Amino acid sequence: MIGVSASGEEISFAKLEKDQIALNVYSPDCVPCWKEIPALNLLHVEIQNKFPEKALFMVVDPYQIVPDVTDELPFDQVLQLAKERMNVEIKNRNIQVPIVFMKKPFRVKEGGLVTGTPETLLFETKPLRLYYNFLGSISELTNKETIEKDPKFNFFRYQFGMESI
Repeated sequence: MIGVSASGEEISFAKLEKDQIALNVYSPDCVPCWKEIPALNLLHVEIQNKFPEKALFMVVDPYQIVPDVTDELPFDQVLQLAKERMNVEIKNRNIQVPIVFMKKPFRVKEGGLVTGTPETLLFETKPLRLYYNFLGSISELTNKETIEKDPKFNFFRYQFGMESI
C-alpha cells in the first residue's frame, strides 16, 4: 500500500520505521468522519508523545473524494484536486492527523477492503499485515474528558496496544 503525503512525499506503509500503523479512512462527505476528528486528534497527540513505534494517518481515496472524476484521469491530476479539497477540510475541521492520499489499488468501494467511511485499519508492519478493521467512528464525542471515557475509544486504544483492559 502506497500513498502520497500532503507535501508530495511517497509513503510505502510496509517500509515505515514503525511497528504498527492505524489508517483512518476519511471522506469530506461523511458526517461521522467529521464527528470523529476530535478523537483522532487526541489519539494522534498521544501516539506521537508516548508511542513512537506507532503511527496514525488519515487516508483518503482521491478518486472518491473529488466529485465527477473518473478512473481514467491521471493520478497526479486527481491528487491535485484532492489536496485542494482536503486543505479546506484541514482548515475548517481542525484536522491534526497527517493525511495520506492513497494510490491504486487502494479504493473505497463496494466489495473492496474498505467499503465505506469512517473505517480504521490496524496493521502490523513487519511484514505489513492487517490485524483489525474498525467499521464506523472510534468516537463521536467532542471533549477530551468524555472521549477518554468512551468505550469505543478505549477499545481502539486496547487493540492498538496503547493500554490494557
